[in-house]
This record gives sequence, C-alpha cells and structure tokens, in this order.
Amino acid sequence: MAGCLGGGSGTLTVSTWSGTNVEVFRNTIKPMYEEQTGNDLKVVGNWNNILGKIRQSGGDPPFDLTVGSNRDHYLGDQDDLWEPIRYDNIPNADTVKSTLDNNLESDRGVPVAYGVMGYAYNADEMDFQLSSWRDLVTQDVDMNLALPGSYFFNTVIMGAIATDEAPMEQELYSDSQRDLIFETLREMPISKFYEGAQDLWTSMSQGVTDVGQYFYAYSRKRDQTGDMNIGIQVPDRTMGYVDHYQVARGSSNRQSAEEFINFLLQEDVQTAYAEEFNLGMASKEATHPEATRAEVPIENAELEGNTVFKQYSQVAESASNLNDRFTEFQTEF
Repeated sequence: MAGCLGGGSGTLTVSTWSGTNVEVFRNTIKPMYEEQTGNDLKVVGNWNNILGKIRQSGGDPPFDLTVGSNRDHYLGDQDDLWEPIRYDNIPNADTVKSTLDNNLESDRGVPVAYGVMGYAYNADEMDFQLSSWRDLVTQDVDMNLALPGSYFFNTVIMGAIATDEAPMEQELYSDSQRDLIFETLREMPISKFYEGAQDLWTSMSQGVTDVGQYFYAYSRKRDQTGDMNIGIQVPDRTMGYVDHYQVARGSSNRQSAEEFINFLLQEDVQTAYAEEFNLGMASKEATHPEATRAEVPIENAELEGNTVFKQYSQVAESASNLNDRFTEFQTEF
C-alpha cells in the first residue's frame, strides 16, 4: 500500500464520528496510515447530515468514505449512495467476527469497530447494584434515571430487553408486542430524557439524575477527564452498535478508500485503536485493553448470544410511527 494505488487525488478524505473518534483518527490512525502508505489522509468529523452531504454533492462527494451506523447504512443504501465493496482490495475482511459481518444486509459496508451500552452513574453519589436492564422494573431501586431522548432506537431496544417476554429484543419486531415495551418503560424510575452526551453529564453533575443509559466507550472516555467519577456497568444482555465504513458513490479514490478499510482492519491498527478508545474491534486478531475486556463482549460467541445489534431494516417501515410514539411517550414524564 504505497502511494495512491487506486489513482484519483493524492489525498484520501474519510468522515468519522465527531468527538473522541475524530481525535483517535487524527492522532493515531492518520500518522500510522501516512507513514505506511505515503498517502495524505484528511479526517472530517461528523455527527449529523452525513447522508445529506452526499446527496447534495451532485455525484462529487465531500469525502471518499464514511463511517455509518446500521440505520445510516440502510438509508444510504436505499438511495444508492455507496459503492459496492470489492473485497479483493480488503483481504483483512476475512478476520471480521461473523456476528458483525452479518449486521448489514448489503455488500457495501465493512465493520471496523463496535460498542455496547450500559449504565453510567455518578459513583460519588451512589453504590450501584443493578446487573441487568430488567432490574429497573423488578428491583426496588431509589434512583433518577436518564434515557436517550433524541430517537427511539436505543431506549426502545433496552425496554424490549427488559420486558423479557420474547428472546432479547424480539418484542420490537412484533406489532402485537410493542405495547409491552412501553408498559415496561413506564415502570422504570425515569426522571429525564437527555439530548446528547453533555446534557446527560450536566444532569448528573447537578444532581438531577444519578444513572444514565449510555455508550460504554464514551462513558469511559468521559471518566478519564477526571471532572466526574463515573462508574460504568454493562449488563450481560445489552444493545450494541457497529461502526461500518463504506465508500461514497462517485469517489475518485475508490480503490484507495477500499485499501484504507483494509488498513483499518490490520491487527496493529485495530489494537492501537482499541488502546485509545474502549471500543470492541471487528477483527478477531485485535488485542483489547483490560478495561474493555472487563465490560465489552469480545469473542464472537459472546456477541452472538448476549448483544443486540440494531437492525434498522426490520423496523424501517414503522420507524416514523415508532419515533412519534416515543416522542409522545416522553411527555408523560
């Protein structure tokens, strides 16, 4: 992988999540990539409107490849925004854990990393004892709980796992059982629906909430800032998310973009990524730090049996109605 093997411009542009992810890419991934290949890498941080930027580009996308959630990938795939992956350029895809590889229903994205959600709490204010999501409705708990409020998926999947009437989150995919999810959520000690991470941390620091449902890796990173003693606990059965990378339709650096995905899946790169940020890595060959292994399922069998990875395609037709119902549900608190 020396120089611009795929032709196109001399700079490869990748869009990843803002915040910690973009910092890791700029400070760790970019130097490793440029030293190994001689290529220039431009890293862009985005949380919102990734798909809109590609749609509005008129076939000349603002980046060559981008991170995407299962939902982003599905919606982009419906609009033909991604180039099909040519796996001959990504031999390291053979190392991806099968549970992650099966997360997409298309051949246009490759898993690179994943995370799980758990309890994040103010460790200076409480002695946290819960071990599952169902404990929120079966145990006598004295707490003020914060849940994600901007979109239904994370909260409703958690509610489905806690309902425990069907395996894992299957209540979500059955019209006749969705009422059970909202009934379960009503039994939880909810005091706030937060909008973004800072809203969650502010509510904790001000004593408005004690516990929040949040991403393990981001909670761990926040704890490392030292301004709040954050405890983190991931239930054995929980929801997860996969960071896929896909090549934007119309990229002039298609081959170099695919080779960059292959680079991201190298053992040394995956291990360096894991060291900087407590995500699980897609490659079976990656080494994870102890803090990650303590809370994040690493082996494929653990992922397959205990982690619900979001499958947007299964709720796509009813997503708008579900989100409206979730928005209305929030007015009860």
